Formats: sequence, C-alpha cells, structure tokens
Amino acid sequence: MIINEHPVWKNIHPFKKPLHLLRIHLARNMARIYPRSIFIGITGTVGKTTTVNLSQAVLSQKIKVLSTKDNLDSVFNIPITILKVRPNIKKVILEMGIEYKGEMDFYLSLVRPATAIVTRIAYQHTEFLQGVEEIAKEKGKLIAQLPKEGSAILNWDDVRVRSMAELTDAKVIFFGTNPKQCHVWGGNIKTANYQTVFELNYGVERVEIRLNLLGRHFVTAALAAAALGIDNGLSLINIKKGLESVKPAPHRLEAFEGSGGWTVLDDTYNASPVSVEEAINLLCELPARKRFVVLGEMRELGEFNDKMHRSVAQKIYKEKVDFVLLGGGNAQIIADELIKLGYPTDRLESNLSHSQIVGSLLKNAKKGDLILVKGARAVKLNEVVERITKK
Repeated sequence: MIINEHPVWKNIHPFKKPLHLLRIHLARNMARIYPRSIFIGITGTVGKTTTVNLSQAVLSQKIKVLSTKDNLDSVFNIPITILKVRPNIKKVILEMGIEYKGEMDFYLSLVRPATAIVTRIAYQHTEFLQGVEEIAKEKGKLIAQLPKEGSAILNWDDVRVRSMAELTDAKVIFFGTNPKQCHVWGGNIKTANYQTVFELNYGVERVEIRLNLLGRHFVTAALAAAALGIDNGLSLINIKKGLESVKPAPHRLEAFEGSGGWTVLDDTYNASPVSVEEAINLLCELPARKRFVVLGEMRELGEFNDKMHRSVAQKIYKEKVDFVLLGGGNAQIIADELIKLGYPTDRLESNLSHSQIVGSLLKNAKKGDLILVKGARAVKLNEVVERITKK
C-alpha cells in the first residue's frame, strides 16, 4: 500500500497532504539512522494502546522511552513519533494498528522494529479485512520481518498469535496464563477494590501485581509489558513498580461516581465484539444492586455485522444484566436478538437518543447500581457519561 491509496488519506485536508508526505519521507530516513534494536512494534486487534502505556511505564524504570500517543491513527502517529527520536532515547514503542490490507507493509516501509508484541486477534475492522484469518495474516507481517537477533513476544492464550512463532527465527517469548507453556504467566486473577490483582510469574520468581485498571483482560497487556521488561533485563520488582503506576486511559473502563449514587463504567473510546464481551464480564464481576448496560452500535464489521451484534445479545442474555439501553442504527439487531431469546421487554429499550438514555437512567437507576456505558467514539456515548456522573 502506498500512502495515496490509504483510505484515511482521503479525509486529510488538501493543504495538509504535502506536509504529511514530507513528514513520512523524513521519518523513513530518520528511522534508518538508528539501529533497529531501539524500535518496538505492538499490534493486535485489542489491547494495543494499553500494552503501549504499560510497556512504556515498565521500561521507563530503567531507560528513556518514547512511545506513540493514543489519540491518532497509526498512519500519522508512527511518522510523528519517529521524528521525535533523539540520541538520549533508548527505546521507541510504536502502536501499529491496521484496518486495511497492505497497511502493515506501509508501516514496515517506514520502520522495521527488532522487537514485536502481538496481543490478540479477533473480529474488528472486518469491513476492510475479510475475517480473523486475514487480520492475523496482516498483523503477522510484523513478526515475519524480525531479525534473527530480535524478539517476538506472543500471547500463548490466542492460538492465532501463538502460531506466529512459526513465522520467525527471532527469539520467541510467550506470555499468557499457562504455566507449562509460557515464559511469563499470570495466575490467581481477581478484581478487588476496583483494581485487577494477579500473580506475575517468571521462572521461580513471583510478585503480586495490583493494576489500577479494571478488567481481567488488562492482565494480558500487563503480561506482555512484563515480558518486554524481562527481555530488557528488568527485575520483577521494577516491572511491578511500572505496571502499578499506570492509570486508566480516558474512556477505557474508567469508574466514576454517578449523580444518583450509582457507579458508572465509562468505556466509550472503542467498541469491538471482543471488547464489549470483556466489558460485560467486568460488569458482572463487580458488586452491584442492579446492573445496567448502555450500548451503541459497533461499526466496520462488514459482512460479519449482524452476526457480531447478535453475539453481543447472546452474551447479555447469559449474564447477570438487569437493564439494557441501546442506541440507534445496528444496535437494533441486539434488541431484536434479545427479544427472540426471551429477554424481558420491560427491561429493554432500543433506538434511543442520548437524551432518552439519560432520562431512562435517571428514572430507573438507584444508589448501589452499576452502569456500563460502552461504544465507539463515533457514537459519542461519552456525552451520556458526562450527564450522569460527577465528572
């Protein structure tokens, strides 16, 4: 893929295109000045940004680290970050998110990391990539290009990620929850006092980690960052300090006190089928009088759109969810499937505007209730969060 063919390129103001082309050219040349060993690429369907943040916190216990920021598309983020590299920077962590076929080739034409982390492969952006196998193939290019002296840090718990070990002659480090198969593994995972607690294991060493991030799925990102730290010579004590220093990123399962004595889980940054499922798992794990789910439609799912929305409905039906409020668009598919499954219609409202969602919550939610608000940025459910919390 050349940059002019990238779909994001169409949305750039014409006056800004020459500037970005220059930025890309300079970044490509600048990356060649530095050894490949300073660059770390992180990819996967979910957990990339959290893994970047945790990895930076871990490595920063020992060295000067630069990383991409979480508010830009990778097509802009990677060149901008490369241009910030200075001689005192020892490691550069790059989030390499892909939505389109050939996109990873473009990023690898800019920079070729010697270390790569893959978090998890799942349904997302399937409007442009036809299924999880094609997603895995595109992301696997990052592993295939690693030098023999490089490191591939892979999630053993995901079979598609695990199999990427076959793509490289680099050193492979597995992380996950299987003590027999993983070099770095987590155990005794639980949620306590709005923290995620687990045991981090490496060889015969073990430390307890208390993440200030809500959700068992964040353990995957923490284990990836820990494996990176170990690969760079950090002790488990320093890794623990780094991991426990990280606060939730905005709109990524942040917990807030609601205006009526309820608690709100703000997860309005992104929405994919797997991230919705993970958020519902957390909702049902935390103590509450009643549990509310507020969902917007998921986008960019292509031919899998209806199937994935129905799978969300099936997840809700199986769990301890007391009340469901849905926005418009494809969220109606969730409502239709819930009705088909037999979910009580007096606890289900759909095709709601933001104001209607807020009105229903103010009417039905009580002190001690827990409200999950989940949606992509484009759906703007963060506006609902702002109106029902004491933010």
